[in-house]
Amino acid sequence: MAAAEVPRNFKLLEELEKGEKAMGAGACSYGLEDPDDINLVFWRGTIWGPPHGNHENRIYELKMECGPKYPKEPPIIHFVSQINLPGVNNTNGLVAPEAVSVLRDWELTAANLAKAPRGKESPLSLEAALIAIRKYMDEHKKLPQPPEGSRYPMYK
Repeated sequence: MAAAEVPRNFKLLEELEKGEKAMGAGACSYGLEDPDDINLVFWRGTIWGPPHGNHENRIYELKMECGPKYPKEPPIIHFVSQINLPGVNNTNGLVAPEAVSVLRDWELTAANLAKAPRGKESPLSLEAALIAIRKYMDEHKKLPQPPEGSRYPMYK
């Protein structure tokens, strides 16, 4: 028997509350880009650079877009802050889903959860995506980085 599906807006309202109350991971934060976005589509996130590498003591800004099929489909994520990272487009900051495990496996995980739901906490969320990206950054912490504060041209 398939599990009851949580409507998109309920899921996103839950994520918004968690993000606004800073109830998640301390190394990442997120919230709506525009508080008046009643469709809960456009989000901003930040990632504190992982320690012991070229990301240390840097704050990276990201844009996230939750389309109409979220959470069945992953958010579209762009770095606003310039970063040198495999799988991140060097002209617009788009994060390739295949580069980050949680984004790559998102739809399969969503399908499996629909068949056999877990507890209240879903492994698919904006926070989970940010944490996975931070972990991916840590795997590439020795790569040289653009000057701190650099942004992709479309965000200047």
